[in-house]
Amino acid sequence: MYKKLDKIVISHLMIILFWGLLFKNKMLVEGGPILNAVSLILFFTLYGLIYTEISNKKIPRFFSILVIFTSLLPLSLILINDFPYKVAFALISLASTSVFIKRYVILENIKYINILPISRKSTQIFTIGLVFFIFAVIYLFDIEQVMINIFTQIIFLIMEIFFILFLKEKELAFENTFKLYYLSDYMTSERDEFARIIHDDIIQDIFASRNYLSSKNPNIEYSKNILSNLEEKARKIMKFYQSSLFEKANLETSILAIFDNVSSLYPNRNIKIQRFINRNFIEDKRIIRLISIVSKELINNIYKHSEAKYLSYKLYKKENCVLIEIDSDGVSREDFNNIKESRRGVLLLNLLIGSNSGNIIYELNKDILSTRVYLEVDNSENYFVGRS
Repeated sequence: MYKKLDKIVISHLMIILFWGLLFKNKMLVEGGPILNAVSLILFFTLYGLIYTEISNKKIPRFFSILVIFTSLLPLSLILINDFPYKVAFALISLASTSVFIKRYVILENIKYINILPISRKSTQIFTIGLVFFIFAVIYLFDIEQVMINIFTQIIFLIMEIFFILFLKEKELAFENTFKLYYLSDYMTSERDEFARIIHDDIIQDIFASRNYLSSKNPNIEYSKNILSNLEEKARKIMKFYQSSLFEKANLETSILAIFDNVSSLYPNRNIKIQRFINRNFIEDKRIIRLISIVSKELINNIYKHSEAKYLSYKLYKKENCVLIEIDSDGVSREDFNNIKESRRGVLLLNLLIGSNSGNIIYELNKDILSTRVYLEVDNSENYFVGRS
């Protein structure tokens, strides 16, 4: 949200500097009433634009930028001493602001907005106190009208900046809480999935084997086959969920084991796999673990959520980055949108990759999904660079 206000604050700053430039070159309008009127209009224009932008998250970017030029630009030009059509430009500014506010403001949301990061009662007290302070300064120091208006605009500009910083901190805190919530939800779903696997793939076989052995004519050989298959199946499940396996082998062995373990969980899927793994990696356990976890999640998603017939996996190092490139077919536009909007596995990947100064990019070309993962590496220490 705070990013939507940047253009307003920057425009306000540019107007103040422009007025200062006019004053320096003695081109600023000398009429006190005009200066006061423009300053007052600017104050309420900025106030209206800020409240409208915050109240409505769906304002088209084009109109959000257009109103800056049609509302604020005329106000900056009016104060040029020899500039004609001052009244016409003032009316254009007022009309543009009014239309924008009327069209996009959501009145129900305004009562929850406060430009100062304090309570409404405290805001009222602060505003009254600020007005009395400004009048006292004007009276005691006998400040000229130009300086009075510039002083007032600077105070409001500072309030805008503090408001944006306040919003930024609040949004970052909300975003972190939001991610933690979905991370917790993802972990819950993983536990539910594991419980389902235990029930469908293990308990059912144990139950069937027990029934065969409990009958009047127990089929011992058939029960042995069930238990043998169950043992193999349990080992595959154990390998898939046991992340500590990544720490016991080199990078190439870990990646090959991931392909083997994931594919074994989907025996009905026949995916042609191409792999390229750069062998020139320093065998650091932390690097192996991170790359393995990311690769496992991406590969499992392809098996689980797409109709892929082939999968291309590349892992190599370029300068101070480790790159993972995965291409697979059988992905629809709906699947692609689900990946971008995912609040579970993909969110977990984004958190993991982002915490290691990296990023992940998805691209869809017809039914080909391309995934690019970039992870920064400190060449001197051979460790991933972590964010503080």
